[in-house]
Amino acid sequence: MYDKCPKCGQAIAAATPRPEACPACGLVFRKYLLARAGTPPRALDAVPEPEEGESRWLAAFERFVYVPEEVQAWRVYAGAALYTMSIWLGLRFFFMDIPDWEMSRTFLHAAMIPFHEFGHLAFRPFGEFLMLAGGSLVQIVMPLGFLALFSLKNRDNFAASLMLWWSGTQWIDLAPYAWDALYPRHVLLTGRTGDTGAHDYIDMLGDIGLLHRAHEVGWVMHKFGFLVLLVAWAWGGYILWRQFQSKVDST
Repeated sequence: MYDKCPKCGQAIAAATPRPEACPACGLVFRKYLLARAGTPPRALDAVPEPEEGESRWLAAFERFVYVPEEVQAWRVYAGAALYTMSIWLGLRFFFMDIPDWEMSRTFLHAAMIPFHEFGHLAFRPFGEFLMLAGGSLVQIVMPLGFLALFSLKNRDNFAASLMLWWSGTQWIDLAPYAWDALYPRHVLLTGRTGDTGAHDYIDMLGDIGLLHRAHEVGWVMHKFGFLVLLVAWAWGGYILWRQFQSKVDST
């Protein structure tokens, strides 16, 4: 790595493997390079690879419950505040009226409308059915993409649990849309109801022969969304508890 130590100038023997630290002053070359590059040493931490004979499922589970050995206290407290807010918002969202589509008057719904419409455009090349389904798919799947980013790349499983919560709220948000397909009465973005204008779920459920069961479909979507919220809260609560155990005060 070095012919001589960049700190004290000690000559480094040309041995194989090369020493990881200077024999004179003890400078660790890897940490020195990271400091020069502006990369914190913790960036090289890795989730342990499964040992021989260890279940891959167990290894995957450990990856999704990974918590750093040290977590700054402010991150733990901020996480607790976000966790509490997610419970309050999630329960409030779940107990809103489905037929009246109270969810449509919330920020969570309004914020996703542009992504819903983008989904229709993104899936248009794949046929009419997927084009119609694309809006709902993007609402549900986009948060899961962020989940993968936070958990697998950033290794921030608490943030990932909030993304799962986000995906769960989208199932609840879309449930009234499916419910409305049987007897459409809600005014859509087109300014018309499904009787006189485009309605994703009238067309989709009609294509698969479930239009007469639109209320049941909406009910299942609503309850499934809440199940996703429960999983997200269990995951986030466990991560938060482990972070609290690893909490260190800022210095």
